[in-house]
Amino acid sequence: MCNENGGFHLVELSGGKTVGRFEVLERSGTPHAVTARRGFDVSLPQADPSAAADGLARLLGLSGAAWLEQAHGAQVLTAGGPGLAGSGDGLITGASSLGLIGSSADCPLVLVTAPAGAAVGMFHAGWRGIAAGVPGELVGCLVDRFAADTAGIVACICPSAGPCCYEVGQDVHAAIVGGLGPRAEALFEVRGGNIYFDMWSAIRAALVEAGLSNGHVHTAGVCTICHSETFPSYRAEGERAGRFQAIIARKE
Repeated sequence: MCNENGGFHLVELSGGKTVGRFEVLERSGTPHAVTARRGFDVSLPQADPSAAADGLARLLGLSGAAWLEQAHGAQVLTAGGPGLAGSGDGLITGASSLGLIGSSADCPLVLVTAPAGAAVGMFHAGWRGIAAGVPGELVGCLVDRFAADTAGIVACICPSAGPCCYEVGQDVHAAIVGGLGPRAEALFEVRGGNIYFDMWSAIRAALVEAGLSNGHVHTAGVCTICHSETFPSYRAEGERAGRFQAIIARKE
């Protein structure tokens, strides 16, 4: 039985590569992984995204992988084959054995499966994407393009900057409240005169509002700023941070 973090755990694969996995996705046989530092070149996703994607696809035994030029917005694209799918922050596919990849160094990456494995999705949701509505946009695209029943969709929020550490300015506060409405005030906490934003709760609320069951949204609960020794964190390390990646695919 999974707890509310979806049974997120670290696994060491052959060759010394460490990845994060969600038990809730493992149980359904959904190929996926979240790369940690150990065993991976964290500079590769930026330096050579094609090579990074090919390596992840091989790691999971997939035929290939697609990725995005992430734009911090709400554009969702459908991937029909491997390679750069275009500019946007969400990818969905009904193709089997095709990985969907997102890259991050603090922003949440979210892995999504439609009921009965009809399709899978991945979205990148920093504060700009949250304000723009990317969680709901991806769910809407799964419904429109694959007739997915929202009640059966499962979403897993990967390690990212947590509410414990994610300090923001008044501009972010204003953008989120402006985009989501006054209810978004509950997503912020003021501590020591500083504002902290809970992106995990913001994404969960947006997915539930889009029709997902609250029990089908799982949060790894690992803050990359707190755990930059395991996952690259721009807030903790700056430009030298590199990127970790998350991948999901529809099983054969």
